[in-house]
Amino acid sequence: METVKNNFTMNNSKELILHSFIGVLIGYFFLHPVSMAIHWFEMNNSDFTLAELGRVFSESIIHSFSLHMMPMSIAFSVLGAVIGFGSGLYYTSIKKKNRALYGKKQLLQQSIPIMINEGENEFVEFKSSLRHDYRQVKTDKNLEHVIIKSIAGFLNAKGGTLLIGVNDFGEILGIENDYMTLKKKNRDGFYQRLVLLVSNAFGKDVFSKIHVTFHELENKDICSLFIEPSTKPAFVKEGNRTAFYLRTGNVTNPLTTLEVVEYIQSRNIN
Repeated sequence: METVKNNFTMNNSKELILHSFIGVLIGYFFLHPVSMAIHWFEMNNSDFTLAELGRVFSESIIHSFSLHMMPMSIAFSVLGAVIGFGSGLYYTSIKKKNRALYGKKQLLQQSIPIMINEGENEFVEFKSSLRHDYRQVKTDKNLEHVIIKSIAGFLNAKGGTLLIGVNDFGEILGIENDYMTLKKKNRDGFYQRLVLLVSNAFGKDVFSKIHVTFHELENKDICSLFIEPSTKPAFVKEGNRTAFYLRTGNVTNPLTTLEVVEYIQSRNIN
């Protein structure tokens, strides 16, 4: 584990050095000549054309190598190095986040069967489908509202995992029937539908707290939603009113107005 960590740190250092070096080259061979070309056009009343720009720029590159221009060349090289170092930090942070997310997905992939075997609890809930009614064997968009209520319950509580494609008894049904109800009859279409539902219900920013992953179990697709707790209450529109759902135990329940106020106050205190 320590070796892997050291290798990762070494790779990050190499990335920062590479970005900084590229920044130096950009600063010296591009930013400096560009600034000289801009200065030339400001000092001369020459028509600005691509041909003239090319000529001035090429002359500026050659001129930047002259001895009396070295201080400016060094200054722009340092500027380029700073910009390159900054981009390197950003790039490595993105890689680190992607690496952590990949690790979580791999861990989640391994733990899904365990979740199903252990059944529903405060942090795990099963839903047979997104919009396919298994009882009436038809599409029922009202089931999407049930999914939204479950998501709200986790957002308002301590977070958790919602598995779609698994019934209450832990039987893997898959979400292939849901695919058939969508324009894009695949995982991508399913994901896009989830994004639309969540964005319409809670706003686009909330979807950043929901991490969607697809898994194949028993040759069937299921979808897991790892939901982080929300810092602000997530209300669900139901006709002319709004409802507040909370995951408690292995049940998602609506709260009364008084219960909502008391719950939000208790969270703010904690």
